[in-house]
Parts: sequence; structure tokens; C-alpha cells
Amino acid sequence: MSEEAIIVTDAPGSEDNLVLPFQIEEQNVRGRAIRLGTTVDQVLEARDYPEDIAALMGEILALTGLLGSIMKFEGKLTLQAKADGAITLMVADYESPGKVRGYAQVDQEKYDALPENPSLYDIFGKGYLAMTMDQGADMERYQGIVELSGDSIADCAQAYFKTSEQTPTRLHLSAGRDPVTNRWRAGGLMIQHLAHGEEGGPRLMVQEEENIWEHLKVLTQTIRPEELRDPQLTLKTLLYRLYHEDGVRVFDPVSIVRNCKCSADYLLSVLKSFSPDQQEEMVENDKISVNCAFCNKDFFFTLDDLQKG
Repeated sequence: MSEEAIIVTDAPGSEDNLVLPFQIEEQNVRGRAIRLGTTVDQVLEARDYPEDIAALMGEILALTGLLGSIMKFEGKLTLQAKADGAITLMVADYESPGKVRGYAQVDQEKYDALPENPSLYDIFGKGYLAMTMDQGADMERYQGIVELSGDSIADCAQAYFKTSEQTPTRLHLSAGRDPVTNRWRAGGLMIQHLAHGEEGGPRLMVQEEENIWEHLKVLTQTIRPEELRDPQLTLKTLLYRLYHEDGVRVFDPVSIVRNCKCSADYLLSVLKSFSPDQQEEMVENDKISVNCAFCNKDFFFTLDDLQKG
């Protein structure tokens, strides 16, 4: 099978496809900013999504990168939106260090019936957003779930942190096509108020800290969606614009790449796990075809392939 074509390469000196952690000086407030260029473009262009569905998928990928990069261990974080509307399933996952992928399942009949400029509820209908953190075979698996509600994916995620983590959080996400290149880009910014000291400390119990948090939320609210995606505006410059009066310290960035784990060898091993009768039922035109939901690659096998090795 031929190598996958490169859709577009990053410009020399590009600061795309990374997460930049930061901290507001002398405050219990930390955050992360993400900027995705070729990484999100490759995911979205692999499938022919409607533009508004692709934009939501881009926001989910940005959110997944923000949250996954927080992990201090080798593991996997998965965001899954499941609903009964035009989007029946939207999945994105982050595997450390910095590997992301995602896909969406669209009910075309329901999508065609959507009103002009549909809301988040119009697109998803009733459903939920689940975050699953897998720390490996020897560690406990964690999952949190929140209803798909609000006006945006960011609203849903903020509700998750409020109900499941009890962590004051402010999130902004954006995805869209670049007006110059017409390529997909995405970005996001998240700030969180941390507990005093170790885990389990008090949350915003002091009036002074409540005032500081409200002040930082107002500053964060001033960011425009296009600024989150602008290839000419570095994340460091963006953070300086927002928080320079309070003082902002940035840390080492985390690179984000698109990574799909599908391979002919892996899929062959899965097919071999089926019984001979089941394998026979899969054959059509003398071959078994398998499509990867994430990258949209097609793989083809014969029964002879399954009997080798």
C-alpha cells in the first residue's frame, strides 16, 4: 500500500501544533493555550465533513490536546460526545506524548433537516460528553460524564469541570478555515483556579482570590476566536496581550501530532480472531475490506492473507 500523502507542510519557523502551559504570577491560576495547524487539517480533510461539523470536530481536537497534555504519566485521554441528533458520535483521543486523532459519525438525513445556523443542541440533540482517562493496565481507569448543554463545546467542558472536578475553569475554543490558505486551523485557551497547596485544598474561599479570578476571567473573555487560530500571532504574544499586567510565566511547550494507530498488521490480527465462518461472511468480491474510522484509509485482505503465519 502506498504511503499516505502529506496534505500540507508547516511553514518554516511555524509555532503551530503545540500546547503552551502558563501560570499567572503569584496566583493560584494556571492555564494552557493550544494552536493546531497541519495536525487538525489532516484530521478534518481525511473525511468530507460538512463545514459546521468539521468546526466542532476541530474544537474537540483542541480541547483534547489541552486536557491530554496535562497528564503527567504515559496514558490516554478520550473525549466522546454521544447524542441522538445529526451527530451521533464524536470521538477524539490523546495518547502521550502529544498524539491526537478523531472522527465523527453524521446522520445525513438529520443533518439535511437542520435549520440555518443551527445551535449546538440542534446539531447534537440530547446526549452527553464523556472524558475517560486510561493510565495503563495497572492503574485505575477514570471516567466523568456531563450532559451536552450550553451554546458551545467549551460550555460543555466548563460544566464538566464544575460538576465533576469542582475546579473553576474558563475555556475558549475555535476552529475554522484560514482565509489565506483555506486550510483548517484550531486553537484554544484554558485557565483554572487551583486549590491552595496540595489536592483537596480550599477552592476560592478568600474574597481577594475571588476578585482575582473574576478579573482574570474578564481578561480571558476579551479574546477573539480568530486570535486563537491566527498563524501570525504566537501563543506567547497572545498570552502577553491578555495577562502582562498581572504577569504571566510560560513553560516548555508540548508538541501535538496527528497519529492514527491503524496498520495492515494490526487489522490482520483482528480479522484472524474471527472464526473461519465469520471470515467467509466478510468476503465480498474475493476480498475483505476494512476502513479506519479515524484516518479513512481502506485496507484489503484475502482469505489467504488470514491463513498465513
